Amino acid sequence: MKRFILTLQFLTRVTVAKNLPYDEKFNKGIIFFPLVGLVLGLILAVIYMGLSYLFNSTITSMITIASYIALTGGLHLDGLGDTFDGFYSSRGKERILEIMKDSRLGTNGVIAVLFSILIKVFVLAALPHEKALLALILMPVLGRLGIVYGCFRISYARETGLGHIYINNVSSNQLMIATGLGIAITLIDRGTLLFIPIAWIFSYLFKSHSKKIIHGMTGDTLGALCELNEILYLLYLVGKLNLTM
Repeated sequence: MKRFILTLQFLTRVTVAKNLPYDEKFNKGIIFFPLVGLVLGLILAVIYMGLSYLFNSTITSMITIASYIALTGGLHLDGLGDTFDGFYSSRGKERILEIMKDSRLGTNGVIAVLFSILIKVFVLAALPHEKALLALILMPVLGRLGIVYGCFRISYARETGLGHIYINNVSSNQLMIATGLGIAITLIDRGTLLFIPIAWIFSYLFKSHSKKIIHGMTGDTLGALCELNEILYLLYLVGKLNLTM
C-alpha cells in the first residue's frame, strides 16, 4: 500500500499521506500505474457527472479536462510539448535534449499541447453521456499503461534524470502485472479490451521513433507517450461508435 501511495503522489498532485519513509525499490511501483490512472479516472467521472447537471456537454468537458490537468500538474502535457519542440527542431541529438530540457515552450510544443486539449474536450463532448463517463475512467488508465510499455527494454537517453527511475528498469513480470491490471480495469467496457494491443503496438512504434532521434527515451517522451495514447484511445472510441451507427 505504501508503494502505491508513493507512486500515486509521484504521478499526481493527490496527497494521501505526507512524510512517507523512503522506499529503495520505489521503481517497482510501476505495476501500479494503471491503478493510479483508475484513481484519476474515477475522480474525473465524479467531476463530469456533477458538472453535467449544470452545463452543456462542451463546457462540462472543458472543465473536466482542466481538472485533469490540475490533478496531474500538467506533467504529461509538459512532456508532450517538450518532446515535440525537440523532436521536430531538425537538430542533432544533444541539441534536441537541450531543447527538451528548456523550460520555455516553442511553437511545435504549443501546437501539440493545444491540439491534445482540444481533441480531448471535443471528443468527450461528442460522446454519449455514459460513453463519456467510461472514457474518462479508462483514458488515464490506458495512458499510464502506455508509460509502462514505453519503459520496457529501451535505454535512457540522458545521463541523469527522473525518467531513469523507470526507463529500462521494467521486468517482463512487472509488464505482465501492469497489463493484467489494465485488462481487469477495462473489463468495465469490454469494447476497450481491443485497445490494449493497439496501445502496445503504438508504444513500440513511438519508442522506435524516439530511439532513432535521441537513442532512447526520457521522462518527457514518456509524458508524450501517455498523452498520445490517451488521444488515440478517444479517437478509437469515436471511430468504433461511428462504425456501429
